[in-house]
Amino acid sequence: MDNAATRRRFLTGAVGAGAVALAGCTNAPDTDDGSARSYEIWAADQGLNTIHIYAPAAAGGFAPVDVIDTAPDGGLVPHMLDFTSDYSHVAIPFTAGGRVLVYRTADRQLIGNIETGPGSHFASFAPDDSYLTVDVIGENRIAKVAIDWEAERFAEVDELVMADVEHQSADTDPVCHQYDHHGRSIHTLGPSYHDAGVVVVDHSDFSIAQSFPGEQLPANCGTVPHPTADKFYVTAGLPTPTDHDGVPVAGASGVGEYYVLDTSGETIEIAAQGSTEGIDAHGFWFTPDVGELWVLNRETNDGIILDPDTNEQIGTIDAFGPATAADTAQRDSPDIMWASPDGAYMFVTLRGQSPQSGDPHAATGVNPGFAVFDIATRERVETIVPAAGEAGSDFHGIGVRPIGSYSGYTSPPY
Repeated sequence: MDNAATRRRFLTGAVGAGAVALAGCTNAPDTDDGSARSYEIWAADQGLNTIHIYAPAAAGGFAPVDVIDTAPDGGLVPHMLDFTSDYSHVAIPFTAGGRVLVYRTADRQLIGNIETGPGSHFASFAPDDSYLTVDVIGENRIAKVAIDWEAERFAEVDELVMADVEHQSADTDPVCHQYDHHGRSIHTLGPSYHDAGVVVVDHSDFSIAQSFPGEQLPANCGTVPHPTADKFYVTAGLPTPTDHDGVPVAGASGVGEYYVLDTSGETIEIAAQGSTEGIDAHGFWFTPDVGELWVLNRETNDGIILDPDTNEQIGTIDAFGPATAADTAQRDSPDIMWASPDGAYMFVTLRGQSPQSGDPHAATGVNPGFAVFDIATRERVETIVPAAGEAGSDFHGIGVRPIGSYSGYTSPPY
């Protein structure tokens, strides 16, 4: 494996968000399953312990090309996905299985089964692919797992326990992270908004470089770096408080916020803060040309679009999922986003009626699967429900594996 490979792709010209001409794909292999296979969409069904793989269909739309059953290998409740810099491997953490599974993406073969502990929530490959960094909610720690690619061996070599960190405690658990342009990983804490905060890890010696208390930076959800600038975005979400019967508390309200961090100096600073215009802010993603940052709210099934240059709101999404009833149990609950590498589509997971994680009031939806949005028009063009009629389905993590060559920025770290 070439650890010098990078996810970073450079734009070939100044074009608007969503323009398919931005990024031409080459070397897409011929297939006999009805797909064009210029890229693959990997979507994790937490409820049925499966990874569904789709690809653009030759006749239009998207075709199913494979399904991975993770349960036989201890993969219970697959939560998120992260690819190596060349997209040859994918790491999938399992909150109930207490492990991370690593697969080769081309042939779907399992090569790593690492027991990282209960509540293993997010696992990412280091920028040089030499190790994994894992947020382990159930053990209040960040784990470092070394990788021997030639031998296909994985071994935990270090950890950082949040209870030992200034401003943090056994209640502020690592949730998600990504890397800035200086090699630091920035981790949101939670999972509750009331246990939020942020820690910054210096990977030169795997130590805590900074620690933000929740009172100062109450981020507990997503993390994403700006692809080119020294800026980093985090979200803060809180569902509407409910009583023991799940009924919203009169007069109580949830939270939907985002923060922008300045990562240019040795010390990271809070540069801006804004509202996501909804409740329970969660996932977000850049368009490949860096023209837009899409942000979603889980409970209210809506979101905003930011201008990454100014951090100002430039658009809205009224409904990520097609079910839009006033009753939260009767409307869709979106969660995680990822863009197609050609800049044409944004894929958004939808939780369904049996959420395995998150507050049931916010995470319970109608359609389990993922929505497909046309980035240029900001309109939903398709809702894919692979497990239609199957009780217990709950889609959470999603990732897109490019096949061939693209310009633009496909996924962090950039």
